[in-house]
Amino acid sequence: MVFPTITKPVSIGCFVWSPNGQFKPNSQKVPCLVVPPTIKFPISLRYEDSTPKLEKKPKIFLDNMLQFIESSSHMYVMAGNNRQARLNANIVCTSEVLELMMCAPYEKKTGWSLGVTRYRNTMYICRIDVERPDPFTEDNLKRVMHELWLRKLRTHCVFENGIEMHHQSSEEHLRFHGVFSFNLNGVRVIFDSPVLAENPSTTLNGSAPSWVDLQIRPMCMSRLDWSVHNRTEALKWWVKCFLLGIDSLYIAHRDENAHVHNIEKTLVGDLWKSCEKDWSTTVCANFMVHLLTCISQVMAPIDCPSTVYLFQFDARQGTVSYESLRGRSQYTFVSDWFRMMLDDHTTDMWMTPNLETMSSTVYQKQ
Repeated sequence: MVFPTITKPVSIGCFVWSPNGQFKPNSQKVPCLVVPPTIKFPISLRYEDSTPKLEKKPKIFLDNMLQFIESSSHMYVMAGNNRQARLNANIVCTSEVLELMMCAPYEKKTGWSLGVTRYRNTMYICRIDVERPDPFTEDNLKRVMHELWLRKLRTHCVFENGIEMHHQSSEEHLRFHGVFSFNLNGVRVIFDSPVLAENPSTTLNGSAPSWVDLQIRPMCMSRLDWSVHNRTEALKWWVKCFLLGIDSLYIAHRDENAHVHNIEKTLVGDLWKSCEKDWSTTVCANFMVHLLTCISQVMAPIDCPSTVYLFQFDARQGTVSYESLRGRSQYTFVSDWFRMMLDDHTTDMWMTPNLETMSSTVYQKQ
């Protein structure tokens, strides 16, 4: 029950992805949360016309993260012991991967699958939907409705650089991602996540933004409702904030008619204290560390960008199993261009004179 050594996440970059999933480097158009004045409440989350469909996210796996690394390769590519180009990170993944791992000890319903590839001493991990969930289950319908409400709320309080503009799509904000890095028991992890900034002034003067989160919660809940909420939604909120180094989140309180009456700023520490009888931060963090360690041990002999190991979490049984898919398969997600990029850097390293060797030779001649 000792909390593992995890450094505070550092924001190392930003990017956006287009509606068809294409990567675009961007650090200027930052979505900022601006709480509306009291006079604008209550805010209706209903849609006057027909309810829109949620934007279908393209299956981009880790493509955008790999393109972000390629766009800043001078910062993330280094020479390995055999002078092969490799990344100066042990794990590259998405925040979703880490969130799923941290929530797993308390997840009793929904399982998940992760694809893992190991190449040149770096593990690449992303979520892979092996089975499609039933879209008409009660849990999925609630999730869709919550996402629609949150999307509608963002149109009222999330603006590009904090400046309200007409005809601004809420999906654009959801496609803005920050890239983060932290050390987990000495293992360097790089991951991306959709983000919101709190203070527009910090994004305009060049300093690092202060990230926050925006969520929705019912105004009135029974004791049972609170217990379920704390073990599910509140746990996920805390995990996301912890991974991104977020200190505060904004909680919108809605009534039964989908009207938000206020948005309250809450310290993440206070959120955790209100739920400490329902879950343990130490259990969440240690499970993530332990699972990543187990995955690292399984993947240790592998050095192939096409081979994928599928790790599957069975929520009802509380177990994680895996299977190997050697060589190229339908689940291969590390693209050929990324491997070729590393090969190009390896060639450049061999063609670049070794300065240490040259200086040593000169010294001996003198």
